Formats: sequence, structure tokens, C-alpha cells
Amino acid sequence: MSLRWRIAIALGLLAGLATITVGVASYRITRDRVYAEIDRSLSDALAVLRVDRGGVARLPDRGAWQVFEAQVLGPDGTVRLTTMSVPIEPTDPAVATVGTRQVVYSTTSVDGTEYRVRTSGLPNGALQVARPLEETDRLLQGLRNRLVLLVVLITAAAAMIGFVIAGGVTASLRRLTRTAETVGATGRLDVEVPTAGSDEVGRLGTAFAGMLAALRRSREEQRRLVQDAGHELRTPITALRTNIDVLRRYPDLPGDQRSQVLDDLHAETEELVELVNEIVAAASGAADDEPVSTVALASIAEEVAERHERRTGRSVRVGVVGEPVLVAAQPLAVQRAVSNLIDNAHKFDPTGGPIEVEVAGPSLVVRDRGPGIPEAELAQVFDRFHRADEARTLPGSGLGLSIVRAVVERNGGTVRAANRDGGGAEVGFTLRAALVPPPPLTELSTEPPTGLTVEPDDVGVDLDGVARSSDRAGGAAETQEGR
Repeated sequence: MSLRWRIAIALGLLAGLATITVGVASYRITRDRVYAEIDRSLSDALAVLRVDRGGVARLPDRGAWQVFEAQVLGPDGTVRLTTMSVPIEPTDPAVATVGTRQVVYSTTSVDGTEYRVRTSGLPNGALQVARPLEETDRLLQGLRNRLVLLVVLITAAAAMIGFVIAGGVTASLRRLTRTAETVGATGRLDVEVPTAGSDEVGRLGTAFAGMLAALRRSREEQRRLVQDAGHELRTPITALRTNIDVLRRYPDLPGDQRSQVLDDLHAETEELVELVNEIVAAASGAADDEPVSTVALASIAEEVAERHERRTGRSVRVGVVGEPVLVAAQPLAVQRAVSNLIDNAHKFDPTGGPIEVEVAGPSLVVRDRGPGIPEAELAQVFDRFHRADEARTLPGSGLGLSIVRAVVERNGGTVRAANRDGGGAEVGFTLRAALVPPPPLTELSTEPPTGLTVEPDDVGVDLDGVARSSDRAGGAAETQEGR
């Protein structure tokens, strides 16, 4: 059953239940009110009766008495005198009023006719006044029939109105369903999505459209990644094929030439492995699931610089401006970003001088003395596979800085690139500063505890050691990336 029909049936049932409840209450109130009026008329009828010790003395010939019947009960509770051809058999409550001043109302049937009876106790018997309920029964029966008809009509009308309303409510849902079915059947992500309205259905359509837009961007990035990766892979593969063909054609190459070809093969293989690793990292979003923690950016920079010096033998100077600041980020991912920046500066700085790393609060920048970045390409250096004209002959995949941007933006930061005064480039990023609660207030003693000697060098926390221990766990994943 469709949602539209379920809403229509639910509204119909709700309206029917409400109508039945109101109808039953109205019927009960009306019936009680009618019976109360009949009882009052029975009490009023007693005003025209003259009762002696033996029974009814006189009955009126006209007026309201024409609709009443009367009978007298003796001291033993039997009918002594009645106006009816068939007396009303006294009930137990009526007999109980004999010889008392009690009044009892009851409903009884005589030859298929319902009567409302008022019994009043007398010292030597009881007096009963009755009124037939034929008109009242017809009135109540008509009321019941009308209430039943009203329940049916209101339920049907509510169901029809609910069907119409549900049609308007579910129209957008049906369009969204058709859109989803079209996407599932054709694989197209450029279909038009209904997003009208600000209600829940409208917000659902907007969210669905946003999801399709994100999928389109993801598919486009995947397509561009495959195309760019294929383009980048052609160069090392072509070089490998050429060197292998040389070895096949000239098996008797002189030793120095053969060694040179083998060295080229080794270098091209290393570059191919590095390129594949970078492509895999860019495509899979490595370290996306690493938890965010509070880390010291200066300590990460010093640890990465130390590793780079051990690996390349080139000096990397880390300078900290102001007080060190903790940042909220993924530690291993930030290490990779800093390593990529240093490797990038190492590749583009042919002077052999020290690479400068400056940490100022939650910001880090790496400076080199290379050729710099053309002004027209400053906004493109963080694009995937982007390589400046000067870098075409240098090793690298063009993924290094794009990975830096991905890491920084994933951790809520921003990247920047500029030319350095006096030549060279400076590339860096800014992360979010961590909100560290202040230490709890404690009472400090002016004298050290007995038997405890505190040396100045023992005070403080070795953040560098912590960072180095953490870095050793992920140091094997380091690779060099190019701009």
C-alpha cells in the first residue's frame, strides 16, 4: 500500500473515531436529557391526580393527562386500581416504596410497549404514574440513525480530503523517488532534483541534490585523477621501456654505459614507485580516519626536520616565534604535510643551504632559496598534479602540495604560498589552536618535601621526545612529493 493511501486511511479512521466518540457522547446526553424531561412530566402529572385512601378518585378528561397512565398499589404491593387494560407489573424497587415516602423511577415493557414509570410511596400503598416511550424511542432511533450516517459521511469525507492532501504532500516524494530510480538505472548524476519548499520534503530534496552534486564532484575528481595519473605514468614507463630496449639491442655495451643505463633504470623505478604511492595516497585519502588529538606543532616540525637531515644530509633550521602553541589535528597527517613541504623546498632549492622552517603559534611556513613561484601560478601550486614549467625536468609527481592542502583542510586549517623577499618561495599552513583548560589551582608550598631533591633540568615535559616517539611509528610511510 502506498504512503498516500496509508495517510488517507489514517485520516479517515481518525475522523471516524472522533465522530463516533462525539456521537456516542451526544446520544447519551440527549437520551438522559429526554428521560429527565419525561421524569419531570411524570412529576407534574401528579398535580392533577386526587388520591384517597382507596385509590384514584378522578381522572381529568383532557389536557396533558391523555398521554399518562396511572395505577394504585395496595399495602401488599399488588395492583388495586389501574387505567390500563393490562396493568404494569410492579418491580421490586416499586414494591419497596409501599408505606414509605420514597420515589422510584423505572422503565418497563407491557405488551411490547416501553413505559417510563414513577412510583411514589403512600402510607397505605403506592401510586404509579406511567408514560409510554414510543415517541421517545422513535426520537432516539432517528438520532442514532443520523449519527451513524454522520459518522460514515465524515469518515468518507476525511479519507477523501486526506487522499488529496497526501497527494500534495507525497508529490515531491514521488518525484524524488523517480529521480533516485533514474540515477540507479542510468548512473547519471546530472538529473534535476525537485527542491521546492522549506518543509521536511523540501529539505530532503535539497539534501538529495547536494548529495548528487558531491557525487558528481567525486566522480569528476576520480576521472581527472585517472587521466592525470595516466599522463604522469607515461613518462617513467616510457623511460623504463627505452632503457630496457637499449639493453636488449646492445647486450655487449661497455661497462660504464651499461652501469649508466642500470642507474637510470633504478632511478626511473624509484620515481615510478614514488608516483604510484602518491597516487594511491591521493585516491584513497590515507589517514582520513586518524583521530584528532592535541599536538605541539613546533615539536612535529623539529622531529620531521631531524629525520630529513638524517636522510638527505641537508640542514633544516626550525625557528619558533613566540610561545609554542598546541593545535588540534591528526599527528601523523600533519607530520606528512610538514615532510612534504620540506621535501618540496629541498627539491627546488639548488643552493644546498639550510632550509628554514618557522613556527609561529598555530602557523608553520617553510622557506627556500630556489627560483620562486611565478605569480600566475601561486593559486595553482596546491592543485593535484600541477607542476611549474621549471619543475618538468625535476623528479616528483606534482602531488606533494595537494596532499598538504588535503591534510590541512581536513583538520580545519588553511594553506598559503608566496614568493620570498630576496628570492625563493615560502609555503605553509595554519591549523586550529587547541583549547587547553587551565591547570587546577593548588596550594603551593614554599619548601620542597622532605627527602626530595628537584633539579632544574627535571622540570617540564619533553615534547620533542614525545613527538619523536610518535613519529617513529609512522616514519616508514614518508615519501618525497614535488610541487
